[in-house]
Amino acid sequence: MRAILNFLIKHNHWFLFILLEGISFVLIVCFNNFHKATFFTSANSVVGNIYSAVSDIEGYFNLKDENSTLTKHNQELLNEIESLKGKLMEYEDSASLANNECIIEHNNDYRYTVARVVNNSTNNVNNFLTIDKGIAQGIDAKMGVFNEKGVIGVTYTSSDNFTVVMPLLNSKSAISCKVKNSTFCTLRWDGSDIRYSYLIDLPRYEIFENGDTVTTNGYSSIFPSDIPVGTIDKLEDSADGQSYRARVRLFVDFSDINKVYIVGSTKKAEQDQLEESIKKK
Repeated sequence: MRAILNFLIKHNHWFLFILLEGISFVLIVCFNNFHKATFFTSANSVVGNIYSAVSDIEGYFNLKDENSTLTKHNQELLNEIESLKGKLMEYEDSASLANNECIIEHNNDYRYTVARVVNNSTNNVNNFLTIDKGIAQGIDAKMGVFNEKGVIGVTYTSSDNFTVVMPLLNSKSAISCKVKNSTFCTLRWDGSDIRYSYLIDLPRYEIFENGDTVTTNGYSSIFPSDIPVGTIDKLEDSADGQSYRARVRLFVDFSDINKVYIVGSTKKAEQDQLEESIKKK
């Protein structure tokens, strides 16, 4: 305490100077309009800057709560967007199926289901693709699969909500086709180029040309007739020389498949049962 008193006594002239300066400043401001206006303007500016700084600091410390609120709001918006996307996809699928009925022979003997490809391979000799519909949606083995461009393949096996499809790009695939609406033949893939497959056992007495259209023939319970497959790109002799072998440029780009249609015959079970009964005799 004594040290403080000694300090004040020792430097009393400085404190007296400061006090007198303060009094002089107050007198100048109070009794001089110009200086009063200047002082309050400057004071308001300083106080405003102080308040702004305090507000920024408070805002910084409140960022965590605000970020949490925004994150929650964003999550709700994302869920809403996904819900709307799903409804839009359903609408687009229904509209697309209706618009593409012209590429098939539409009658009550077949029913169609829209699905999306969730997995696909093109680099193997025996490729497969997976779609997001299964037994729960009425999908089973040996149903035809196609898109707006043409034939893709045949369903192979199904779980409750997914189905594996054997596409044309599989060495075990064999699709019954026709050329020029008359010649019936089989389409098989040789395991090389994903753009092409081959028609085998084309009769030599028929005349074929590059550009001839190949479609399904409707002789099996898998596909209705006249679903496009491709066009003849090159004609050559078969290995035994007894028939022709035709290279077919496929309409479907198997590296870019998203949406597909599954077609099922409403009379397939009856047809299969009848044909099996004949085989047993």
